[in-house]
Amino acid sequence: MTNPTAKQNSLVHRLIVIAIGLPLLWWLILTGGRLYAALIGAVVIVGVWEYLKMLKAANFMPRPIPAYLASTAIVYAMANHAGLMGSLTLGGTLGDHFLIIIFITLFVVQISDVLIITKTSWINMALTLLGVIWIGGFGGSFILVRSFDYGGAGGESLAFNLTIALFVTVWICDSFAYIFGRVFGKTKIWPEVSPNKTVVGTVAGAMGAVLVMVLSGMTGWIPLTVFSYADLVIFGLIVGILGQMGDFVESRLKRDYGVKDSGNLLPGHGGILDRFDSLFYVMPATYLYLLLII
Repeated sequence: MTNPTAKQNSLVHRLIVIAIGLPLLWWLILTGGRLYAALIGAVVIVGVWEYLKMLKAANFMPRPIPAYLASTAIVYAMANHAGLMGSLTLGGTLGDHFLIIIFITLFVVQISDVLIITKTSWINMALTLLGVIWIGGFGGSFILVRSFDYGGAGGESLAFNLTIALFVTVWICDSFAYIFGRVFGKTKIWPEVSPNKTVVGTVAGAMGAVLVMVLSGMTGWIPLTVFSYADLVIFGLIVGILGQMGDFVESRLKRDYGVKDSGNLLPGHGGILDRFDSLFYVMPATYLYLLLII
C-alpha cells in the first residue's frame, strides 16, 4: 500500500528540484562556454559514479580511477574541439584525442586487471570502457551541440535555441508518453525492460516530440532559414525514437542490477542517469546529423 505522506513528500521534492534546477539549467545553457562545459563535466562525473556504484553492487570490480579520468578527458576533448579552452587548447583533431583516451584507458584497465586478479577480469575491463564511452562520450556531445558552428547563419543564438528545444522536447516526449500511456495504454511495449511503458505511450511520446520541434519552427524559435520542416521532423524523431531508446537502455541497466533509480542526487527525480538517459542518445545523434547533413 502506497504511503500518502511519502508520496506527498516526493512530489514536494520534485517541485523544489524543478523550481531551482530549471532556471539554473536555462542560465547555464544560455551562458554556454566553459560554464556550460563545466556543468556537462559534472553531469558526466556523477553519471559515472552512479554507473560504477551499480556495477559494484552486482559484485563486479570496474576500475573507478581510469573511468573518472578518461571520462573527464573526453569532456575536455569535446570542449577543446569546440574552442572553449583558450590558452589550454590542445593540437590535433577530436578524433585523435578520442582514440588516444580510449587506447590509454584500455591499456590501464588491462594492466590493472592483470595485477589485481579477479574472477571477472575481462568483464571488469569491458564494463569500465563501456561506461567511459557511453557516459563520457555521449555526455560530452552536449557541448558539441551547444557550440556548433553554423557558419554565421544564426551563430551563438541558434546553438542556444536548438539546445533548449532538444531539452524541452525530451521532457515533452516523456510527459506525453506518461500521460497517454496511463490513460489509454493497455499493451506493454517492452515489459521485460520497462514494465510500465505502453505502445500507446511510446507512440504518443514520439508524436509529441515531432509536434514540439515543428512548432519551434512555426514560432520562429528555430529559424526556417537554416532548418527546413523536414529537418525539424527528423530532430523530433531523434528525440521520439532514440531518446526513448536511451530511456529503455538505462531501464535495462537498472533491472539487470536490481535498482529502482540510478541514484538519489535529485530528490523525487532519481539520479543523474535517470534524468539524462534520453539526452545521452539525443545529443550525439543530433550532433552527427548537424555534422553530416546540415
